[in-house]
Amino acid sequence: MKNNKGYRNSEASDSVSQAAKLAVIAGAITTLGDALATIAAGLALEDELKENESNRDDIDKLQKQIDELNYEMKQLKRMLR
Repeated sequence: MKNNKGYRNSEASDSVSQAAKLAVIAGAITTLGDALATIAAGLALEDELKENESNRDDIDKLQKQIDELNYEMKQLKRMLR
C-alpha cells in the first residue's frame, strides 16, 4: 500500500499478513479441538456400549438363576403333594 507521500506502508501489509497467519493458526487449533472432541465422544460411546453389554450379561445370569429357582420350586411342590 502507498501512503499520501507515495511510500509503501509496510506496517499495514505486515499487519494484514500477521492477521492472516493468526487466522490460519486459529483454524488449525479449532480443527484439532473438534477432532479431539469427536474422538472423546467415540470413546465414551464405546465405554457405554461395553457397560450395557456387561449389564445385559448380568441380567441374563439373574434370569437364569430365577428360572432355575422356579424349576426347583415346582419340583418341591410336586414332592409335597
